[in-house]
Amino acid sequence: MRMRRSGSSSWRLFLVLACSTVALTFLSTHASAQSSNTARNSKKEIHFEVISIHPIKPGWTPYDKTPLPVSNTAPSPNGFGSTLTLWQMLMIAYAPNDQSWPSIQVVNAPQWFYGVNQTWYAINARVADADVKFWRNQSNHHELLRVAMQDLLQKRCKLALHKIPSSVPDYKLLVRKSGLKMQTATPGAAVPKGVFALHSGGARFADGPREKPTWHYYNAPISDLVEFLNACTQQRPIHDETGLTGRYNFSIKMIDHASHDRDEQVYNWPIDSLGLALKPGKSPGFKLAIDHLERPSSND
Repeated sequence: MRMRRSGSSSWRLFLVLACSTVALTFLSTHASAQSSNTARNSKKEIHFEVISIHPIKPGWTPYDKTPLPVSNTAPSPNGFGSTLTLWQMLMIAYAPNDQSWPSIQVVNAPQWFYGVNQTWYAINARVADADVKFWRNQSNHHELLRVAMQDLLQKRCKLALHKIPSSVPDYKLLVRKSGLKMQTATPGAAVPKGVFALHSGGARFADGPREKPTWHYYNAPISDLVEFLNACTQQRPIHDETGLTGRYNFSIKMIDHASHDRDEQVYNWPIDSLGLALKPGKSPGFKLAIDHLERPSSND
């Protein structure tokens, strides 16, 4: 049985963009220290010293009239706080990145793990004071959060699992034969006032109708576009095979699209005018096979 994420693709897009906003202040403050500490941090294991985890509301489901809780996937300055399902916790702990979530199947999990049987949990966790410096200097891959979340699941949910290699559907982002049509950014050029700064060093803002916005990017690497497009898919991650290493100014506008396939809703944001294309394909991946899993134990 394959787990599908709750909510529509538009909600997923909102979640990813919102998570980027929440994480921005923390990431930008420590960006200069990240590159020098990433290698050291990847070898260091940090566990949460204090963990509070409890159900939001017995029987809560995303299908009733209760508003969706706010889910965050980025670390806080001293630990982690969010509202998540166990599936989301599992993805934070074992998925390579947020964009790979849709492609990872979870098999052999208890029936209550899936669908309307899911429970949302409020999590508040803190690392030891001695580990705060390392925690704040982890890269935007959140390698220390992943290790800490794995430990949380093993201790509080008695999680045991193994990975099964698999081939997963994806999209390849390619430069069209007609050539790239994105404007190369001028180093140090001013950007419009009021734009939102990205942790990549780029910036963006939206205008137009809320139902069909246009997103404008400035001084942005291709990874910013990949992140945006990945937020529009449900099951197929998007992998960059353009080979582009520069920074660009570009706009991407939402249009109507006839398909009801949630994967194909990424085509609501055409990229032909940028000289780019998406090609369906496959890439190496894995499944998470659950050997044992329990609901979270009571708070420490």
